[in-house]
Amino acid sequence: MKVLMTGVAAAALAGAGLTFLPHFQMMGGAAAEAANEPASDRTLAEPPEGGEVAIAASEPVDLSATPLTVSLDGETVPHPVWHHLVMPGETIALASNLPLSIAMDGETLAQNSEMADWTAPDTPGTHRLVATDAAGRTVEVSVFVLAPLGEEEVLEGYRIGTYPADAPEGLIRLTEADMDAPISPNFTIGQFICKQQPGHWPKFLLVSPTMLIRVEALLAAMQAEGLTQAPSFFVMSGYRTPFYNTAIGSARFSRHMYGDAADIYPDVVGGDGVMDDLDGDGRITRADAEYLYDYAESLYTADPAMPEGGIGAYSANAVHGPFVHIDGRGHAARWGRNG
Repeated sequence: MKVLMTGVAAAALAGAGLTFLPHFQMMGGAAAEAANEPASDRTLAEPPEGGEVAIAASEPVDLSATPLTVSLDGETVPHPVWHHLVMPGETIALASNLPLSIAMDGETLAQNSEMADWTAPDTPGTHRLVATDAAGRTVEVSVFVLAPLGEEEVLEGYRIGTYPADAPEGLIRLTEADMDAPISPNFTIGQFICKQQPGHWPKFLLVSPTMLIRVEALLAAMQAEGLTQAPSFFVMSGYRTPFYNTAIGSARFSRHMYGDAADIYPDVVGGDGVMDDLDGDGRITRADAEYLYDYAESLYTADPAMPEGGIGAYSANAVHGPFVHIDGRGHAARWGRNG
């Protein structure tokens, strides 16, 4: 899956000294030849008679002025905090445009290197990759070694059900201790667990990068414009197993089953599990969901680099308040907007 960089995400990274650079710029021509010439082969101009040769001290290189780019398996990491999925036994290849100190779970993989490999263990689980450059900038990635799914409908007592199509190769195996593992600057993996079997551990789920890029961009834009002080969106529904998706009567091919959808809203005022009054009319109604829908539609349309996906607006019912659905299905889809 190719991860695209959004305008909003790029602006956020620029503030942290990181950016999306698809190509490294290399020195060429005579300058490159001179740089590669052995010092013993270079000549100094003869000084005037009785004079001296002045050798200027080299200026220190300000590494913080050089944007830091990190990729995993050829995919550019879009935020300083991110996640990566890998099957057991597979090898992750990390590459950077600057030398890094690279550690996995606190153990050094490489020092002062632009590349490193890590082979996933055979046991599914959560790992922490940290890459730091000489300027002190870090990229932190939660690496999830997936549990192979095969044709299993139950994993360790957790009901998965049957995928109607395009079953994933594996699922994230999440223990209670890993609930706070970060997967992007403002979201943790625990926010996206399925609502079924609340007391059962481990749980299994998925989360997609395209959905997270869209949701992070929406949150960042609203924060920048002072429309919300929420540090994160409330995720009313994230991943759903096919079993749970069927049980609640949702769409047969719901993007939730692929970790590619989130039903969200900001909840700062009261922290009561209900969307904030976004349109300022003093009430919490469908109009607030449509306000968020319209804002997301305008934001995504204005950014040609934004991954395509769906937006839906929903009213309150006896179980929940109004909310907006965001997904990263790869093409535009819109529903639920009245008028």
